[in-house]
Order: sequence, then structure tokens, then C-alpha cells
Amino acid sequence: MRAPAAHLRPLRKRESYLSRARPTTPPPGEADGPAGPGLSSAPMWLLILGCLVVAAATLVFPATPTYDPWAWILWGREIAHFDLVTEGGPSWKPLPILFTVPFSLLGDDLAPYLWLWIARAGGLLACVMAYRVARRLIGGGWYGALAGVFAALALFSSFKYVRDAALGNSEALLAALVLWAFERHLDGRRDHALYLAFGGALLRPEVWPFLGLYGLWLWVAEPWLRARLVVLGALVPALWFLPEWWGAGDPFRAGARANQPNQGSAAFADSPALELISRFRKVVIAPVKAGIIIGFLYAAVMWVRRRREGRTLAVAIGGFAWFALVAGMTEAGFAGNQRYLIVTTAAACVLGGLGAARVLQGVGWVGERTFGTSRAGAITAASALLLALAVFSPFIREKADNTGRVQGGLEHEAQLWHDLKGLVDEAGGRERLTACGGVFSGPFQIPMVAFELHVHGIEIGWRETSPPGVAFRTRTVPDGPLVVRPSDDRFRLVANHGKWRLLTVPPATGGEGCPSAGDDAPTAPA
Repeated sequence: MRAPAAHLRPLRKRESYLSRARPTTPPPGEADGPAGPGLSSAPMWLLILGCLVVAAATLVFPATPTYDPWAWILWGREIAHFDLVTEGGPSWKPLPILFTVPFSLLGDDLAPYLWLWIARAGGLLACVMAYRVARRLIGGGWYGALAGVFAALALFSSFKYVRDAALGNSEALLAALVLWAFERHLDGRRDHALYLAFGGALLRPEVWPFLGLYGLWLWVAEPWLRARLVVLGALVPALWFLPEWWGAGDPFRAGARANQPNQGSAAFADSPALELISRFRKVVIAPVKAGIIIGFLYAAVMWVRRRREGRTLAVAIGGFAWFALVAGMTEAGFAGNQRYLIVTTAAACVLGGLGAARVLQGVGWVGERTFGTSRAGAITAASALLLALAVFSPFIREKADNTGRVQGGLEHEAQLWHDLKGLVDEAGGRERLTACGGVFSGPFQIPMVAFELHVHGIEIGWRETSPPGVAFRTRTVPDGPLVVRPSDDRFRLVANHGKWRLLTVPPATGGEGCPSAGDDAPTAPA
């Protein structure tokens, strides 16, 4: 007996809705290989918690943010006090601000450490995700685990990766979000991939074209996500441009600032793109480079012959496309700093891990065919691994020897913050120092000094030290010159605390409280 059409219509509508709202299941052949125990089978919340715990443990050692993160922390406090001024600072980034605003409510002593906690956890999570992606692309098992370990170690040891994450830069967190988004896409959770890509788009504008293309594909392939695509598509420009409109009166200030690179940038080379390529060659050590080539060639051959390894090629193409985008922007005058290539670096490290594992797989296959047992194949592969470690030990040792230099730089910057707080206290507090008039420091110390004095970054000068005022002098790097250099010979040393020197020219009138070198110290009209 057939049901009336009127009764079936609501059921069809419900089935249609459920089919649109249901996450896509990966097609056959796209699912993960044998998971087995380890990071690949652990729930993400547990891995994130582990990264947060380890990152928190690192904060028992001397720690401090660097230039850009100090500005985000400063702006977070200013937003909490409805007094945002971004003029004169580095480029705006929305995602860190979503953390630093609530962190600012917990006090000036804690807020910088909380952002460092998040940034360092992001750096650890990126290594975890490199492991998971590489292991998955191999297909699980012991070779997959080896590919994951190689990829994670390659990323962790890449040029300035630890330094940038330890000092609170956001690029390592971006790598974590991109790799996680790729994994969720392979899982069939396109909605999760979209949210993670949206988070990445709040860290660097280079993500925008990739997010846009992915959004267009989702619009066709996953119609049930269209409302979310519209909302997220509107939020990206709103969160980037509206705060700059508030804080600087110019919604495009961040872009203009990014187009004013510092000295030493690849943008000043005769061919910025070629200079970027030259610098990128130094990001990973030679064994990883060999793995990258092998991993890519294996995937390319398998794709041409059997239409396999498409996901590996997607990693390679994505990394290359990111590099091409950054190179094009550098040609247009943007800074092209090495850390901006973090997505390419992450993709390269995954490919390097895959290439190393493919070599071991090949050696194991030869051993199995030669000696006739899988056990012999495993022993042959293990022997090849030990031999490779011995051959490449000089490169590994060179990386290990660099640890002390990196640690020394981190300790120097951490000591700068610690000594700055001591200097301010020794001089009588920020009210006495701001009573001097103008405030001056080295260019890379401006956000940190502004944070400790509770002033806007634009209120601190560095090119000229026009009296009356107070100058904070230190060394940006341990063996570097003292900055800021007073342009007026009336400045006198009033305090010396750790790595800092404090010089002042008090106002002739109305500057009661400004530290002075003595009764005969020069003054200047207010």
C-alpha cells in the first residue's frame, strides 16, 4: 500500500536536510591506514592538553615575548581599556588579540607569559601534526611512525623555528592550524577544516587566497556550509580592518606597515624572489632536503603511473603555492621574512619525512626479496636507518651545537624584560619616568617599554631624542651596539640596572619627580 504523497513530502525534506548536514565521509582509499598506538590514534584534545602542559613547563626558564608579540599584548590591554592605538606598531593580527585581550585582565605580570604559553604550545602542536600527517600519508605502521618522527624533528630543527615559537611569534601556531585543517579535510570533516583555515586567516593574510579557493569549492561540494562560509568570509576582513580603523584611523595601516620592511629584508635584494629561494635553502639540513626530493618524486611517479599519492602531491603543491605567493609579495615590496614561509617549511618537512620512510621501505623490500622473510626485510631497513644516522651525524651534530647559541639569545631577551622592570622600579616607577617628557628607546624595544610604562607605542621615539625626556638604552642582541643613541648631548646617565642604562634630561619646569643626574644636570624647556 503506497503512502500518500502529502505524507512523504515532509520525510523527503528531512532526509534532504540530514544529507546536507552530515559530514562527508572519505571515499575508499582516502581513509587513514592502520593507526596503531601513538599520536595518530590519540584524541586531539589529549594532544593539545599535552602540548599546553609541556609549554607551561618551559616557562620555568627565563622567557619573554619579542617585538611583534609585545605589541599584541600591549594592544590587548589597550582594547580592554577601550584605548587602542596601533599607529607606529607592527602589523595587526586578529587571532593573537583574541587571546591577549582576556589575558590582560589577569594582570601585567601574567599576560605576557600567557601568550608565550599559547604560542609555544602551538609550536609543539605543529610538530605533532607534522607527525600525524606524515604517518597518515605513508599508511600507518612502523614506516609511518618513522615518517612522522622524521617530519616532526625536521620541523622542530628548522631554521629559527624554536626561537620564533619560544619568543611568542605566531607562525608556528599557523603551521599547526594548517596541518590540522589538512588532516580534518582528509577525515571528511570539511566544516572543521574550514574553521581551522579561518583561524589561520586571522594570523597571516597569505592564507586568504587559499581560504577563498577552499570556500568556493565548499560552496559547491558542501551546500550545507554556505551560511557559515558567508559569516566567516565577512569576519575575516572585519577582524583585520576595523580594529586598525579604530586604532590608527586607517583600516589598511597594517598593509602599509608590512610594505616598509626593515634593513636586511629580501625585499631590498636585486631579485627578491631569488634571494628568498637562496635563504630558504638554509631552512632544513641536507638529509631533509634529500628526503623532500625523494618524497616528491615518489609521489609524482605513483600519480602518473597509478593515480596514487594524490594527497602527498597536494602537500607539495600547497607548499610550493605558498612560497610563490610570498615570493610575489616580496617582489612587490613586502618584507619576505623567513618565518613567513612557515607553511612551505611545514610542507617540506612532511615531504622530507615521507622521503626518508620511502627509502627505508625500499630497502626493506629489497631485504625481504633477497632473504625471503619479512623479518629479514625489517632488519635490513633498521640497519639502513642506523647507517644513515651515522652518515648524517655531522649535520645532526651541527644542529645540536647550535642549541647553545639559540638558548643564549633567548636568555638575553628574557633578561632584557626582567632588567627593564627592575630599572623602572629603581627609578621610582613609571609615573616619575613619564614626568620627564618624551620617552625614547631602541626601535625593537618600543612595545616592551610602552607596556611597562603604560603608554602607547607611538609615544616612544627612537630616531631623535629631543629633550626633555628619558632614554632607555640597551643592546638588541648580546654583542650588538647600544640603542637608542642620544641625539642631544644633554642626556645624563641616572641609573644602570642589568642590561639597561637610563638617561634623562629633566624639564626645566613642571617635571617634578623626573630622575636627575644631580643638581647641576642639564635641563630643557618643557
